[in-house]
Amino acid sequence: MTHVPCSRIVLFTALAALGAANAQAGEPATVMSPFKVGAQDILRVQNSSTLLNAYLLEQHGVVQLQDITGIAPNLSISNSDSRGFGDVIALRGLANTIFFSAPSVALYVDDVPGGSVSSYSSSLLNIASFQVQAGPQGTSYGRNAAAGVIDIHTREPGDKHHGRIVADFGSFKALALQAAFDGPISAQTGYSLSLGTLNREGYIDNTSLRRPADDRSSFSGRGYVYYKPDATLRLRFGAFVENVSDDAPRLSSLASRDPFKVASDLLGQTQLDRQQYSFQARKKLSVGTLTATTSWQNYDLDPAITDLDLNAFPGASSRVTQAERTWTQEIRYESEPGADKSQLRAGLFFSDGALDSTAVRSFVVPPSMFVPPNFVQTERTVYSIDQRSLAAYVNYEQPVAGNLVWDLGGRVEQARSALDRTKTSSNNLGFPSPADPRLVASMREADFSGTTGLRLALAGGATVHVRTSLAHRPPGHSGFTANAALAAFKAERSWANEAGITFGAPKGRFGAGLVGFWNTIDDHQFERTVPGSTDYVVVNANEVRARGVEAKLMWQAADQVWWDFQAGYNDTTFRSHRTATGRSAAGKRVPFVPESTLRTGVTVDFGGGFSGNASYALVGRTFYDESETAATAQRRYSLVNAQLRYRHGQWATTLYAQNVGDKNYYQFINPEIFAGSPGAPRRWGVQVTFEY
Repeated sequence: MTHVPCSRIVLFTALAALGAANAQAGEPATVMSPFKVGAQDILRVQNSSTLLNAYLLEQHGVVQLQDITGIAPNLSISNSDSRGFGDVIALRGLANTIFFSAPSVALYVDDVPGGSVSSYSSSLLNIASFQVQAGPQGTSYGRNAAAGVIDIHTREPGDKHHGRIVADFGSFKALALQAAFDGPISAQTGYSLSLGTLNREGYIDNTSLRRPADDRSSFSGRGYVYYKPDATLRLRFGAFVENVSDDAPRLSSLASRDPFKVASDLLGQTQLDRQQYSFQARKKLSVGTLTATTSWQNYDLDPAITDLDLNAFPGASSRVTQAERTWTQEIRYESEPGADKSQLRAGLFFSDGALDSTAVRSFVVPPSMFVPPNFVQTERTVYSIDQRSLAAYVNYEQPVAGNLVWDLGGRVEQARSALDRTKTSSNNLGFPSPADPRLVASMREADFSGTTGLRLALAGGATVHVRTSLAHRPPGHSGFTANAALAAFKAERSWANEAGITFGAPKGRFGAGLVGFWNTIDDHQFERTVPGSTDYVVVNANEVRARGVEAKLMWQAADQVWWDFQAGYNDTTFRSHRTATGRSAAGKRVPFVPESTLRTGVTVDFGGGFSGNASYALVGRTFYDESETAATAQRRYSLVNAQLRYRHGQWATTLYAQNVGDKNYYQFINPEIFAGSPGAPRRWGVQVTFEY
């Protein structure tokens, strides 16, 4: 059973009291509108871009990064509820591998890039805007992004103190607290601080240990100090921390009649810490803005313990510890729009990352002529992977005639990867187990990416665009094999094309967009098991084709009604590839990429302080291996969420229900152990908010 540490309750109580005191000490109170989303907000439909605020994230049940499937067309995440470790984020058919490849979808929070997908921050605190830029973005961002970028910005302090405190009580004994404050310290200095904690009992019952298998407890915080010595210079010091103390990843057998019951002999554990520290200097020049951002990121998983056989008998298990250290430096120049509205964005980016991991895995080996019964083999794999990249990028927009704008960009990047790996084996019967030879390898490769496109503004607020891009993901190494030829994987290169049209004036009540895309991906990177062994590696599929359509709509039908809609369909298949057994996989769908996503929601202001919303999400069929095995695939499923809110002055009370239909589905499937992570069941709760 989870509990909230007393220190956290005291901290939140003190912050709440401080906030109330500030609100009463001469600061004018802010009267919150019962309906804050409208066409005058920052929300609008853009070409291949989805922009949401905190209200719409809440409406769609997005409380952590792992909830983002479908909030932009063809965006999905596969996760086993392990707070990011092993997550796969896919967009328009491109995805990272579980452990070893670079991200296809980059994450930026307040101009600070993330490292690997496993190290991405899970908590979403004090969100001002959440933007998904689809398509290659390597010519506009320092961090390489072959599929797109998730660009998050938190609230910045104004000239008055602002605070928001939220308490959430729900089913499964859930208790969540959030507090966010920002404002001035002096005429030249401001601050922003946000904190969050979440505790609940698990969704899965362990009938063997007679307790929940997956209790959750986490604490996170983000803070900035801003200093403006003059009107042209701004300095920002930032820190982010996240502490997670969870039970096992949410896994159950696919053969079970009830996905929320296991009979494991082992109580799993996920203990991790994230820290990120950053410094940013932004200087306004007469011709533009120069920004330098430095960040240090530490990710420590110690340990992640999982029962691999999910039964009451000792045997298969996994214990992983992993540490990642990432240092990034980005210098970016952005010009002010010229008289002809031309604009330049250019920069330099350096990243140096080190990953150190130890994995101890035990397996029950089936008896045979050479293997006695009850033979358990234990393998201890230790590896270090160092990755370094240096890139220069530039993107230029130039009006060429009337309302026609030409976009041109380029990126040059040099990437280096180095591996040092060993493995030792033992067994419960004391038989000799020779160690793998130590593998030390490295590689270095330079790549060029580029983009060009045209954008034409038409009468009535419509815009037509076409774009073609070359993108890449760097080569690297897998840590779970001693075979030098299998350990190294090649760079992935893609040719991405898109064309679309958007409708609606920038500040109008209606906006809609339709985009079609066609991507050809050479040497597509994905992970699979090496036949006849317990190793798994990243391999390169010769050719993959991803094509699809995306539709978006935002409409304020009346002052009291708001509707948003995001939908995508993609056909992402192998064109030239063979499975591990040598069979052709041509025409098979690529793993971890749903064939469709849809999210839509309606908000209504009933008057008198009452408002309500309902949202609907659909995720298409998803395969988890290269052979389209039906037994380990997730069929299409849909979810419904609902909220009823009452606001009075600075207070708001919300009743909510998530997964109203109590739909059973898996958000991640591991074919190797025939298990999956069941999606969260029906939940309900009440949320109380105080804002000033």
